Amino acid sequence: MNERILSVGQLTGQIKQVVERGFSDIWVSGEIVGLKRHSSGHVYLTLKDDEARINAVVFRNRLRFLAMTPAEMRDGLQVVCHGRLDVYPPHGAYKLLIEQMRPDGKGTLLEKLEALKKKMEAEGLLDESRKRPLPVVPRCIGIVTSPTSAAIQDMLETIQQRYPSHIRIYPASVQGEGAVTDLVRGLEVLDADDLVDVIIIGRGGGAFEDLLPFSDEAVIRAISNCRTPVVSAVGHETDFPLCDLVADRRAPTPTGAAQLVVPLLVDLRGTLDKQRDLLNVTADRMMSRFEQRLGDVAAGLDSAAERQFHRLDGRIASMRQELTQRHPAHLLERAMQRGLRLGERLDSEMARVLENRSHRLRHLEARLSGLAPTGPLKRGYALVQTSSGKLVRSSKDVTPGDRVKVRLQEGGFDAEVREVEEDQ
Repeated sequence: MNERILSVGQLTGQIKQVVERGFSDIWVSGEIVGLKRHSSGHVYLTLKDDEARINAVVFRNRLRFLAMTPAEMRDGLQVVCHGRLDVYPPHGAYKLLIEQMRPDGKGTLLEKLEALKKKMEAEGLLDESRKRPLPVVPRCIGIVTSPTSAAIQDMLETIQQRYPSHIRIYPASVQGEGAVTDLVRGLEVLDADDLVDVIIIGRGGGAFEDLLPFSDEAVIRAISNCRTPVVSAVGHETDFPLCDLVADRRAPTPTGAAQLVVPLLVDLRGTLDKQRDLLNVTADRMMSRFEQRLGDVAAGLDSAAERQFHRLDGRIASMRQELTQRHPAHLLERAMQRGLRLGERLDSEMARVLENRSHRLRHLEARLSGLAPTGPLKRGYALVQTSSGKLVRSSKDVTPGDRVKVRLQEGGFDAEVREVEEDQ
């Protein structure tokens, strides 16, 4: 038996002839996924249904012949395409070269998601004003994801390497039945934990349909209801689930989310050192400016004060001169001088009056002295009293043998009456 042995190239060449000849004019319906617009202008995509997938391309020169614009082509859209199969021998792969494309019916999954997006926008859930800043250094990081996925390992390793932190993981299904319930419950549990400062919700990459739980309305509303800042970390660069739009921050991958929520310790220390140095430099500059400004202000105040003092001196001199003429102090001085003169006149008049009164007093005193009982004693007379103290006025007041007291101007003596003579 002769064996016919084909090289890989020969086999692929024969397949190419059969496939391209047999499928040169075909119509295919399917859902667009993984759509990419290349910088060359070509559009690459995959058509899929529940059973299989096929890669396809629309070359730039065919775009203007399509029944829909490139802007209308998007993931999740159900379309009908016309074209031919093409085999690429070096890779042993085939793809559909699309020459015509039109939408296939309404109510596609993408349209439903677009309607949900508009609903969320109308309620303000996608507003940038609702976005909250992430904590610089969180006390505890909550993570809602599959506990067995590579995504959680990447996040844990990244956090450990950057800034070791306390972590709470809520194990959740991230696709298929039960995923939405798990994701919503995980958000609620971690949001209720007062220790958790930031929540990461996400998964690794996947097909378009695998990411649908992260665009579910229940998950979207659970994120919007969280008091704690939420980071969406669905690892897919081309597909943007709706949770990316409502979350406070979006990370392209779970690793990127870990990098968002914790700082790099070395960078943090460097930043703190730079901030400290900048603060010192700024403080020195501000102090220098303040001192310069203070000096300028002080100089200005000195100059202004000096001018003001000069004006005040002139004004005070003018006022002093005016007060000298009109101020009550001047009148008071004149009154005081007049009072002094009146005082001198009063002193003189009082001295004169006192002198006259003294002269009159001496005169009256002399007269009074002459009328006093002791007045005659000064002229050589004597005052005679009986032993009982009775004044002897007549010889009849005594009899011979009586004892009497004789008082003179100076001193006196006792005497005995020897003889009494009658008045002639």
